[in-house]
Order: sequence, then C-alpha cells, then structure tokens
Amino acid sequence: MGLGLLTSIPNTFQHLITRRDQQVFWIGLAVKNSKHNLLTPDVLAELHQAYKVAQALGVRALILHSTRPQVFCSGIDLSLLENNLDSHALTDFLKSGQHFCEQLQSSTMVSLALIEGECAGAGLSLALACHYCVATLNQNTSFSFPEVSQGIHPIWGGMSRALQRMGVTTALDFLTQSKVLTTEEALQKKLVDAAAAPEQVNLLSLRYVAGQPTKSTAPFSSALLETLSARVLLNTQQQRKLAKEQDIEHYPAGSRLLNLWQLHGGALTNLQAAEIGAFKQLVDTPSTQNLVRLARLKAQLKAFAPLNADTYSTVHIIGAGHIGREIAAWCSLSGLTVSIQESNPENLSFALERIRAIFNNYFHKDAAKLKAATERIHIDYEGSGIALADIVIDATSDKLGSKQELLARLEENTRPDALLAITSSTLSLERLAAVLLKPSRLIGLHFLYPLTQRELVEVIHLGEKTTARVIEQACAFVKQLNKVPLPIQSTPGLLVNRILMTYIMQGIRLHQQNVPTVVIDKAGRDFGMPLGPLEWADVLGLDYCRQLSETLAKVSPILVPELLVDMIKAGKLGRKNGTGFYRYRHGRMLKPERAQWNGNIAALQDKLVNQMSEEAALCLEQGIIENPDLLDAAVVFGAGFPAFRGGPLQYARSSRK
Repeated sequence: MGLGLLTSIPNTFQHLITRRDQQVFWIGLAVKNSKHNLLTPDVLAELHQAYKVAQALGVRALILHSTRPQVFCSGIDLSLLENNLDSHALTDFLKSGQHFCEQLQSSTMVSLALIEGECAGAGLSLALACHYCVATLNQNTSFSFPEVSQGIHPIWGGMSRALQRMGVTTALDFLTQSKVLTTEEALQKKLVDAAAAPEQVNLLSLRYVAGQPTKSTAPFSSALLETLSARVLLNTQQQRKLAKEQDIEHYPAGSRLLNLWQLHGGALTNLQAAEIGAFKQLVDTPSTQNLVRLARLKAQLKAFAPLNADTYSTVHIIGAGHIGREIAAWCSLSGLTVSIQESNPENLSFALERIRAIFNNYFHKDAAKLKAATERIHIDYEGSGIALADIVIDATSDKLGSKQELLARLEENTRPDALLAITSSTLSLERLAAVLLKPSRLIGLHFLYPLTQRELVEVIHLGEKTTARVIEQACAFVKQLNKVPLPIQSTPGLLVNRILMTYIMQGIRLHQQNVPTVVIDKAGRDFGMPLGPLEWADVLGLDYCRQLSETLAKVSPILVPELLVDMIKAGKLGRKNGTGFYRYRHGRMLKPERAQWNGNIAALQDKLVNQMSEEAALCLEQGIIENPDLLDAAVVFGAGFPAFRGGPLQYARSSRK
C-alpha cells in the first residue's frame, strides 16, 4: 500500500473531499460554511453516502481526516439543539450518527481516524468508532468531550468507547469534568493508538491500516468495575466528588451521565440504547438550553481569532503587581517564555512566590511540568527582553503620566511587528495612545478577576484607528492562553466591569439601608454569582471600586454610595489592608458574625440582579456592544453570571415570561 497512484473520483459532495489511493479511500471533512467542521444532518448524510462509495470501490481501508489542519471536528452544530429541530428530527439525527459509527466499527474495511487539530464532542465519538485513532504531535491537536459543560452528555457511543479504551475511572473523570487532553496525554491514557509529527502522520496511518496492529485496551482490572455492585459504589464516590466541584442542581449533566453508566454499564449495546432518550431529556430543560446557547457563543468569541493566526512564543511583562504576576504565570502555563521587569525588589520577590504557588497548584503531581513552567519565567532587571518579545504588556499602576512616558519608550525599543498592550481598565486608551507615533499598535487586554478562573479577556481597540490585523493578533494571543477574546471599542470602564460594578454598588446601597452584609452576599451567591457584591468589593479594593465607578459615571447612571466614601476615608480598603465590609488576616476572611433579617430574599436578589440587566440593556442602547447574545456571554465568562441562567439579558427575558 503506497502513497502514489491516486484515483480521481468525481466529488459530488458539498461537505467532504474524497479520493482513492490504491486500496485506501480517504474521506476529508471540509464542512461548508463551518470553520470547525460542525456536524449536521446534511453532513451525516454525506458521510453515509461516502461510506457506500468506499464499499462499492471494494477498498481495504477507509481513513477519515480533516482538510483543515487546525480542526478535525468540533462536534455537532449546537444551534440544532436550540429548538431548531423538532423532537422527531432530532431523534433521526441522533440515530443516524449512531448508525454511521456502528458502520465504521463493524466494517470489513479497516477504518482509521487521522486527527489533526481540535477533536471534540461528537467529532471524538466519530473518531473513536474507527478501528484506529492516529493523531499529530502538535499544539493544535486536542481531545475533549465538552458536552457536560454544555448541559448534555456524549452521544453516538462516545461514552462507551472511551470507557473501553481508557478504563472506567480515567474515562469517567475525562467525561464528567470536560477535560481537554493533548496528544501526548491522549496517547498515555490510551484514547488514541499512535501519534507522529504532522509530516509523518499520513505514512503512519497507512502503516496502521496495512499492518492492523493489535490495539491497546483498558487493563483487565477495569472490567471488574463494570459489575453492578462496583458501579453503584463507584457512582456514589464520583457523585460526591462531582458535588464538590459543580452545582448539580443547576448543572445536572455530569450527575445524569454517571447515573446512566450505573444503570446500563459501559457495554455499547446497553449504553447506546439508552443514550438518546437521556440526551433528549437534558436538551428539553431551560438550563441546558442556556448552556448550549452559551457554548455556541463561546465558539463565536473564539472565532475572533483566525484559525491560521500566528502563534506567540515570548512575552515581556512590565510590572509584577497582582495582575502582572498572574498574567506571567498564565502565559508560562500556556507554554510561552516570559520575562518580567519590575523596579521594586519587594514586589518582585512576592510575585515569584505567588507564581510558584500557582504552578504548584497546577503541577503538584508532575515535577517535570512544574520545572518546565518555572524555567519559562525569567527576571529581566534591565528590560533587555523588550526588544525580543512578540508582545510587550504594561501592567504597571494606573498613573497616566508615567504610563505615557513608558509607552513612548516602548514604541522606540520594541520590534515593529510586536504587539504593544496595556492592562488598565480605568485609563483612557485614547489618551495613552496619543503619545505614540503609531497609535494603532496599542491594544488593551483586560483580564477579568480572578484571572485563573475567568475565561474572557476584553480586547480594547480604538475603532477605525486600529487595524483589523492588530485586533486579530491580540485575539489570537488571548486564544493561545486558552481564553476567549471579546473585541470592544475603548469606552470608560469597559463593558464587563461596568455591569459588575452595578451589582457591587447595589449591594453597598442595600447595606446602607441596614441589610446585613452576610444576608446580601448569601443572596448573591444563592442566585449563582461566584461572590456576593460586598465580598467582591473587598476583593477588588474599595478604593478601586470608587475609582472605577467615578470613571463609569461618564457613561452610566452609576452613583457612588456615601457609605463607600465614608469607609475609604476611615481607611477601610478591603482585603488588601485587612478591613472592609469584612475583616481579613493574611488575606483570608475571618468568619463574620451571624445576622438576623426578616426581609424577602427573592426581592433582594431581584434588586441585585435586575440592576445588572438594566445596565446591560443600556450598554446595548449606547452601542458599547451591538450583539446582545455576545453581551450575555461576556458577563457569564467575564463576571461569573450563572451560566444556567443564560446571562443578564436572557435572564430578564425569561423572568418576564
């Protein structure tokens, strides 16, 4: 079996590119109008048709691959689940996918998935149905079942085949936590059979379908966990573990997946017979509809970074304060080489200590990765890294004059093609860019707090003064950090903080009206926010909240409560100096006193959240952002608004029904 003598086959497909190479039939995914090769009924129909062509040709092997090196297949088109398919049509689509996967697995032709780029969801189910999975060793290739985070669970036998390949405990963790694996990790966990460099993977695939080597399978001990008694015990353990990490009441998909496995086991015939009914039950819930919508919107945000964008390797950060050190740590975790410049030795020493703590949190069980991440961080006292870096980020304190001087120097000393970025959310990008000969080079990167948990980064630009290429470069950098970019034109206070600040200020006003702090904050958390408004004020710093609110007053009716002003005058700044709405020791909140309050909690929550919805509507009216769906996504991914509620605008719409 060789690489030559290609047989030309008339391509009548809209979504596939097919060819025959002697005894091998290649099916290339090239889904029309979909950069991510999303699966639809039309695409599935063509896959069935292509399979029949391969059968008619009498070839020995079939190789499924993608014509796009950045993506194999990102799963089903989630818009199909947003009430766009009626129940019967959805059932037919799900059964059609099951049938195609069964054909791949039971075929006398050897089937192989050649995976390069993102392989996710139903795309991974499709790959696992093949006799073999071969992947490329590069940073673009990844494997995941993100369905649980989307409010659903894997379909088309993906759960069963993952269990059979990886073993029960490894697979259940992978499935319920929506983990993303690199090729090396997928190989280690037996999710794929083999891997090679991109230039060698075609030849490796041909060797596999020619030689048909024995597949590695889960250890025999894993089969012992498939007995009913073992499933009941393991499900109980996994449910407890899941409950510590997720709100099962509002995000039930992981728990339902575990129950499905307990009831039916990992055998394909049993599990596949039940998966469609269980899947459709989840799809019909309001929370899943919101989660599916947000998953689609996240893909839309990621698309602001072109698939073929340049990658970054070096970043220079000026300022080792809180935001500077967190960006440095995250860049290193993402594989970039980082140089940090800081004039204050105390700040630098503390920053390195905090960066090491972040690394230990991620890699405490992997000494090699811990060492590699640490070695990617370099201290640069003289600023020599400025001239070498792909991107230079100014994370110094928000003082207009000193920042302008710094940016003018950076323009002279950075590479002409390097990105020049600032992290400020209170200073005007226009005023900072005014000192530059080429203001179009300057971009704002607003990382939301806490950086390690918030997925969104606002990419601030100067409208028509900033070229599309610079915005795309900045979005590509954000995506390389495994975060989602939202490009917005420069505006006072930006977008996410503006909506978040209404929540915080409303909480302060309610406390000013004698509602206890613990009651207000519990009401916010019970609604689904990650922090109560007063807790959030303390974490951000009361002086920062006042500064940002005064900046926002230029475009918003936000008013600074008198209580906040009085507290700042009294030296109460929040967690950073040990006292604010709560008291702190070594950065940790001391247990507050209990408080009695006989008011209406639901009404209290309405006052907190309705203010956010009103501010979001005002942002739309003022043209800060034009797409209401993306605004919802920004507040969910940037401020932690509960995803199961869909965002502030979606919540307001559903509340009116």
